[in-house]
Amino acid sequence: MALPARLTAIGRLGFRSRAYARHVYQKIAALTIGAAFVSPAGRRLRRLAARFRTPTPQPDVRAALVAHLFYLDLLPEVLDCRAMLPNGAKLHLTVPTDRVEQVRRLVWDIPDVIIHPCENRGRDIAPFIALLNAGVFDAYDAVLKLHTKRSPHLLDGEIRRKLLFTMLAGERNATWRTLVTFEKPDTGIVGWRDCYREAPPYWMGNEARVRMITAQMCAPKEAVRLGFFEGSMFWFRPAALARLRQLRLSIEDFEPEERQLDGTLHHAIERCFTIAARADDFLVRDLDGRVLE
Repeated sequence: MALPARLTAIGRLGFRSRAYARHVYQKIAALTIGAAFVSPAGRRLRRLAARFRTPTPQPDVRAALVAHLFYLDLLPEVLDCRAMLPNGAKLHLTVPTDRVEQVRRLVWDIPDVIIHPCENRGRDIAPFIALLNAGVFDAYDAVLKLHTKRSPHLLDGEIRRKLLFTMLAGERNATWRTLVTFEKPDTGIVGWRDCYREAPPYWMGNEARVRMITAQMCAPKEAVRLGFFEGSMFWFRPAALARLRQLRLSIEDFEPEERQLDGTLHHAIERCFTIAARADDFLVRDLDGRVLE
């Protein structure tokens, strides 16, 4: 092997090793520090600390929340996040058709909740794309995308969801600071930095399909690179996802639910959100407003 190729191979191996080490560290941190952070005691401490922070003025942003409600018992967690948004922010719930009546009974007295029945297919991604295609989000400047992710195959699945909910909309002052970011017209997607994945191993079995999808989106070459929010929970500007909308994907394009862990269309689309934003010159930022590259 020539020296340049050998150095490239060594560099890739080192990058993968660092990515794996970071992954292990984050798993340990989630099961220890993270578990304490989202515990009832941790929640009380965060609320106490919030009293001593300088309030952030209400942002001049039209905001909403969209959540895929598969596990109905997690609705209170979604409502807690909605309470951190400006008053009057609408909550859009995508709900499998066989659970719609149950959800209607749960939210009958809660204002500004809109239920969107959907087929149990494509996890949270297919129903979300359906609303995006229908123009449901067009009236908003910033929308928070959540879903009732449990990941029972993961030891830290419950903690990861709670951490994501907490970081994205767990405290009003922090949530409003995130919304202020959307006052900048170039902000496309905002998410938690600790869930941002850009190391090659995170392509998993999806790289070929992602490149096919981004080619259909006519995304510029420089925009097509790995960098996505694992768990597909983030804030977004609807205009930043125009290229995904142009694909006109339908529910039938997504594979039937078979508890797949990788390699499906919804796993590929998860990696395309940021590419779609960057393709139209929108920026991807973390919760502190820093650009993620």
